[in-house]
Amino acid sequence: MSERPTRVTELRPTGRTAQRPRADRGVVTDADLLRRCRHRDAEAWNELVSRYERLVYTVALRNGLGAEDAADVTQSTFVALVDALDRLRDDEKIASWLMTVARRQAWRTRNLSRRTTSLDAAPEGTTEPFADWATTTALHDALSTLGGTCRELLLALYFEPDSPSYAEIARRFGRSIGGIGPLRGRCLDKLRVVLGEEAR
Repeated sequence: MSERPTRVTELRPTGRTAQRPRADRGVVTDADLLRRCRHRDAEAWNELVSRYERLVYTVALRNGLGAEDAADVTQSTFVALVDALDRLRDDEKIASWLMTVARRQAWRTRNLSRRTTSLDAAPEGTTEPFADWATTTALHDALSTLGGTCRELLLALYFEPDSPSYAEIARRFGRSIGGIGPLRGRCLDKLRVVLGEEAR
């Protein structure tokens, strides 16, 4: 992304020891991270923010905000998450929760900005960027279920506002440029399977 949001929210240890998942469990789930966050595990919080800050930032951008306001919305969304940690109803739907909060905060920021802008200077024909919100939410839930390298690759390819090149993505994932295309194909196939299962 053009500007990576600054993390302003931290979880401070309380002296309690969080139960961490065993190494043989594979990819750490959102539920695992949130459970550890409730025990003030700073490492889990950092991993959770790293996992979702690009998504939140992109939601803010696609709802009509500039880079600076989108970064502010990203920060305030994670502040809201800290406040709501003990009230979340479904830990595995955290992506949808974050997207909803980010969208609402982006709309609020945009509306406040409009109030300070004269009618002559206001843009015309503003439309809702996420007309099919249910589809977008289902997609991000599926990406969360997919996890791992495939999730990170698809987010980089399709959701980062900077649209990084294959060369940049190859460097990021430690792969050859020629290997990104086939990997993308395999990941998209896996994503279709997940989306098919969730639609049943």
